[in-house]
Amino acid sequence: MNVWHVVGTAALAAPPLVWSSLHAHSPEVRRWRQGTGQRTQVAGLGVRVFGTGETVVVLLAGLASSERFWGKSYDVLGQIARVVAIDPIGFGASIHHPALRKTVDAGVHVDAVLDVLRTLDLLSRPVVFVGHSMGASLAIRAGARHAPTRAVVAFDAPLYRSAVEANDRIRHMGWFEALLSQGPLAERVCHWMCDNRTVARGVAVAISPRLPVAIARDSVEHTWPGYIAGFDSLVRDPGWSDALVDLAVRNGPVRLVDGGRDPVQVPGGADEIAQRFSNVSSTRLPGGHRLPLSDPAGCESIVRAVLSEYAESDS
Repeated sequence: MNVWHVVGTAALAAPPLVWSSLHAHSPEVRRWRQGTGQRTQVAGLGVRVFGTGETVVVLLAGLASSERFWGKSYDVLGQIARVVAIDPIGFGASIHHPALRKTVDAGVHVDAVLDVLRTLDLLSRPVVFVGHSMGASLAIRAGARHAPTRAVVAFDAPLYRSAVEANDRIRHMGWFEALLSQGPLAERVCHWMCDNRTVARGVAVAISPRLPVAIARDSVEHTWPGYIAGFDSLVRDPGWSDALVDLAVRNGPVRLVDGGRDPVQVPGGADEIAQRFSNVSSTRLPGGHRLPLSDPAGCESIVRAVLSEYAESDS
C-alpha cells in the first residue's frame, strides 16, 4: 500500500477518533442521562414536569440551553417535590414564545415563568427556584417576585454590576465565546443557524465533544432576538441586585454556588454579596461554569438540603 495513502487515511480518521476519545472520557457525558417526565408546552414555554410534593422546585436553564440540562441525577428531587423544569423565553422549546414579537426584558422573563406556575395551578405553592447561569439570574428575580418562595439556589450566577463588567468577564471564557456573545458577527452566525438548523445542530455536536449530544444540539435552539434579549436583560443588566434586596427584606434564603474554576465569575463577588446580605450564603465546588452538568450529584444534594431545611412545614 502506498505510504501516502496510509497517511491520508490516518489524517481523515484522526478527527473522529479524537472526538470519540474526548466524548468517551468526558465526565459531563458520563454523568448525564435524559431526565424523567414528558416535555410539553405550558403557557408558551417548553416545560417538563415530574414528581410529587407540596413544595415546587423550578429548574431554569441558562443561555443557549434547555431544560434537558437538568438530567437524570435531578430526578431524585421528584421524590420530595413537584419539579417544573423550564426553557426560558427564546431557548429550547420556548424558541418561538409570543413575547418575542415585542421587547423582552427581565420582567417579561419572570412573568413567563410565573405564568407557567399559574397555568399548572402551582402559583400559590411554596417554591424553591433553582437556576444555572442566565437561569440563575432569572431564578433570583422570580424568587423576589413570588411571595411564597422558600429559597433560591443560583449556580454559576452572572452577577455583574454593569454591562462593562459583564463584557469583561465573558471575554475570560475564551476568544470564541467572546466573539459569538454579541455584535454583528454573532448576529450573522445566529441567523445562519436559523436558516440551517439541521446543519447547525451537527456543527454544535462536532465542536463540543465534551458535551452530551442532546445538550450540544440544544445549544443552537434559539433565534437572535431570543438570544440577545436573554443576554442583555438577564446577564448584562444588574437588576439582580434589586431582587436580592427584595429577598433580603423577606429574609428569603439565597444560595450562591460557583465553580472554583469558573472564568465567568467576578473573583470574590459572591463572597462580597454574602457579606452584604445575611440571607445569602456563597459556596464553591470544584469545576467550571457548567456545575449542574459536571457535578450533578453535588448540585442536586445542595438543592435537596435546601428543600429539607426550608420545606419542613410541608409534612
